[in-house]
Amino acid sequence: FLLLIFHLTSNFLTMRSPSIIVILLLINFCSFSQITINLPLSRSVFQRDNKNTSTFYVSGNYENDLDKIEARLVAIKQGEGTTTDWTVLSDKLEAGSFTGTVKGLGGWYELQVRGLKNNIITATASVDKVGIGEVFLIAGQSNAEGRRFYGEKPSTDDRVNCFDYQKTDYLDEIPPFRKFSHLETTSTIAPRGEGGSWCWGELGDLMAKRLNVPIMFFNVAYGGTTIENWYSSSIGLPTKHFSLQFTFPNDVPYSYMRITLQYYLSQLGVRAVLWCQGEAEMDFKTNEDYYSVALKRLIDKSRLDCGKKLSWVIARTTYTGLLNNITASSAAIIRAQNKVINPVDNIYEGPFTDSIQIPRPDGVHFQNLFNNEGISDLAKAWDQKLTNSFFNSSTPFLPSPILALKATCSALDKVTLSLPTSYSFQRWSNFATSSTISGVSGQYNCIARDNTGNYFFTSTNDIKKVFPTKTPTIIPKTSLSFCDGTGIDLLTENTDYSSFIWNTGEIQKQITVKSANRYRMRGISSIGCASPESNSLFTTVLALPPKPNIYASTTNTVCEGTPVTLAATGINENLWSTNENTTAITLNKAGDYNITVRAKDFNGCVSVVSDAIKISIIPRPEVPEITQIGAFTLQAKQNTLLNNLSYEWKKDGILSSNKTAIIKATRPSFFTVTAIQNFSVTGSVSLSCRSNISGAFSFIPDLSIKDVIIYPIPSTDGLINLESQEDLSDLALIVYSLQGKYIYSTSISALTERRVVDLSFLSDGSYIIKLKNNTFEQTKHIWIEKK
Repeated sequence: FLLLIFHLTSNFLTMRSPSIIVILLLINFCSFSQITINLPLSRSVFQRDNKNTSTFYVSGNYENDLDKIEARLVAIKQGEGTTTDWTVLSDKLEAGSFTGTVKGLGGWYELQVRGLKNNIITATASVDKVGIGEVFLIAGQSNAEGRRFYGEKPSTDDRVNCFDYQKTDYLDEIPPFRKFSHLETTSTIAPRGEGGSWCWGELGDLMAKRLNVPIMFFNVAYGGTTIENWYSSSIGLPTKHFSLQFTFPNDVPYSYMRITLQYYLSQLGVRAVLWCQGEAEMDFKTNEDYYSVALKRLIDKSRLDCGKKLSWVIARTTYTGLLNNITASSAAIIRAQNKVINPVDNIYEGPFTDSIQIPRPDGVHFQNLFNNEGISDLAKAWDQKLTNSFFNSSTPFLPSPILALKATCSALDKVTLSLPTSYSFQRWSNFATSSTISGVSGQYNCIARDNTGNYFFTSTNDIKKVFPTKTPTIIPKTSLSFCDGTGIDLLTENTDYSSFIWNTGEIQKQITVKSANRYRMRGISSIGCASPESNSLFTTVLALPPKPNIYASTTNTVCEGTPVTLAATGINENLWSTNENTTAITLNKAGDYNITVRAKDFNGCVSVVSDAIKISIIPRPEVPEITQIGAFTLQAKQNTLLNNLSYEWKKDGILSSNKTAIIKATRPSFFTVTAIQNFSVTGSVSLSCRSNISGAFSFIPDLSIKDVIIYPIPSTDGLINLESQEDLSDLALIVYSLQGKYIYSTSISALTERRVVDLSFLSDGSYIIKLKNNTFEQTKHIWIEKK
């Protein structure tokens, strides 16, 4: 890539700008990647099942905002694998870490991973070489362990791999785990293979070509060990190296096998143990029964420690050179080895090595010297025994899952990592052994151990990437300046977070604030982790205008028809309780009012409510209607009878002194009348409310009437009315029976208006009424018919 940039840059110096565009695009592409793949490591080979498939786990970290992460396998060479479609690794992303599975057929692949946001690829990463194939664990003594400089050959097929690491005294319980490598001549096959590629590089080539899948080897063989060493160490008993006479430390040699099975091969899976041991038994004088029993118990112990019915392939091996020109092989040990072989029990026959390269240059070990290639023949012998039938019938130990760490935030800036379930033991990358760890920064992963003893790797979590990265934005619904006693709503439209926390302690998406302050918030992810702090908003509280006072244009009680104007001491606008917003209001309609007002200033702030002012507008009396109730009598009538009424009559526009509802009319005239109701307001203050003036009544008298009119006849209640055109005075009214007998008399001062005489005390019947004074006399019959 750097050479390409150099080349393009050189072109740019002699050409024009298009080259620099390409450079920028390439640089942008490099910065485009936001995904890191932690597992699998390069050249990992995962054990396939007997249907030529395997499912393995992918774990890594991502940055920024992604909807999902997908992966696929791309065959490195045509015919050496089957490229898969993109499959979802994870679509429930949180905490900056992902874990998912990829399934494929046996083959040698590039693992490609991509991140998508809104179905657009925004991040990519890859592991250059990942295999689905066969994994083997080599065990036994020196012809399994190998020897340096014996003519061993490297693997020529890129698909043959090992973990290039060695520790010769004992294996740590949690050994290193790093990038795998191609099996070269000088490789050490972890954890103890001392002899470089030995025969295993060539065997790997043969199987890779025949099976068309990648191969992985681990080697726990230990030169010079006996079956007693392996068996005793497997059950925790001390044991000595027969020839060197030292006591093995830390349950060696078996602990190499146990730890490799429980640690490395728990992650990758394994097809079988390739067992090549027996050369030391002749010197140790091991008998047949002991060897067969010890080997079977060793196999059982390996299965117990990994929790699987692990396949074993047993080489028939005993050769230790020539003694007295006689080949030193042990038929008893061969028989013991044959006794253990039982395909039904997943134990298979390996090569018979005692017939390969006889004699051997050093008496024991194979060598590739001149035209005698013992190491190569050993490789071929193993290949001939690892038949298709073996691969179809043996039960492989498949890869274990990668555990996804659970991340939660115990505080806004502190992350707690925990395992998805409890384990018998765990060790974190900072060497802590607690069930959880907490931190504010750094990358952490864990190795957990189950009750069987198998180890499990976890995802790697970067504490900083656990925290969400998208910054929420606060927006105000209205102006940030608001009036005292009110407030504004602040909210975020961010949909990436289900909850929020404000600097006020509130946790809603929207809050109402009522004080001047700086407001900010953080989004909280589904695991309780806080986002970067949002923008800050500063609020201002505006003072309210002063409490207004109300002034009235008149007294507080007036009659209808007298408008009352109310004004207030507002600053800009007054908000009256009548829903008017003018500086002053006028009340016209009759009624009782309880008026308040608030002042509104230029900022829109509204004062507290004023003291109330009470206004009473007394309704007008009903407009009277003039009716003629007698020959010379008019009456002002109303539908509603009110107290304290007086009347103002006008005859031909001239005010009359008569204040009653009845007035006498003797000449042709126009009459109008106004009703007046009188009130006592407060103390000695009185108020007279006038009705509207009545319609004009045109009176035309009957001039033919000269006498006093007496009516009604008959009287049904004993009351009679007297009217006359002239204002007769000092009249005497005398009642006689029809026989002329005196019954009753009364005086009538004047007939200036209609007079009512009460004769209700008389019995029903006919009577004679006589009216007289010094100048007038009149007699008339009446009768009374009371109901």
